[in-house]
Amino acid sequence: MLVIEMQEFIERTLYKRYVEVISLNRLDGTLMPIYIIWEDGTRYKIDKILKIIDQKASEVGGCGRYYEIRIGRHIRHLFYERNRWFVESHKP
Repeated sequence: MLVIEMQEFIERTLYKRYVEVISLNRLDGTLMPIYIIWEDGTRYKIDKILKIIDQKASEVGGCGRYYEIRIGRHIRHLFYERNRWFVESHKP
């Protein structure tokens, strides 16, 4: 029972994973992410930005601008913090 509970905890744990992002800096100063580039070089086009708000990343720590984005059918949380981008990830 304890092994199963520990496995479920590990699966729910989120980590801060830094990623490269191709973004557009608009004339009004708004930073708009266009692509996320994973460690292996794979590019993921951001199909839609659903929300942009200033808030902290409560699950993984840190704060900054929060972007709720859609890539394909998946909703992801992308953060811009002190000139770096990160996503909440289940893998460290």
